[in-house]
Amino acid sequence: MDSLGSPAGFEPHSYDPGIGAGSLVLWGSPYPVGSGKVDIDGGTAELLVHNVCSVFDVFTVPNSFDPNHALGIFSAIINSMKIEWSGVTRSVLGFSDATNKFRGDFYECSATIAVSATTPKDTGHGFHFESDPATTHTNFAQFGKEHNGMFF
Repeated sequence: MDSLGSPAGFEPHSYDPGIGAGSLVLWGSPYPVGSGKVDIDGGTAELLVHNVCSVFDVFTVPNSFDPNHALGIFSAIINSMKIEWSGVTRSVLGFSDATNKFRGDFYECSATIAVSATTPKDTGHGFHFESDPATTHTNFAQFGKEHNGMFF
């Protein structure tokens, strides 16, 4: 076991832009215009980004949600990330929730994910992760279009 309680040779990592101090609101990272493509009629979508530097390596998902970050937190970079959604198996069209002012059309499918992320050595940690999209397993994938709040 390593210092995080993981089996030897396995280090868990959770890369995200962080949570709001005291609010536990999850933040997102802006991506450049053109990073995402959706073809509703063709049943496909794609997201491709490079050098997302406003993320942190917080080691585990529970540590991501802990405002005290007991395991620590380091600046990190998502060097590249490509997600492709395809093979629609179910469509949920016209979903509407008037109480929460939310509506949309959603398409369940499969997805492949290729990601490369690094916690730089100057953080004192120096970890690099490279996924293999050929062995990626997704339990649930969905894309769609939605309207919420004042756009309802």
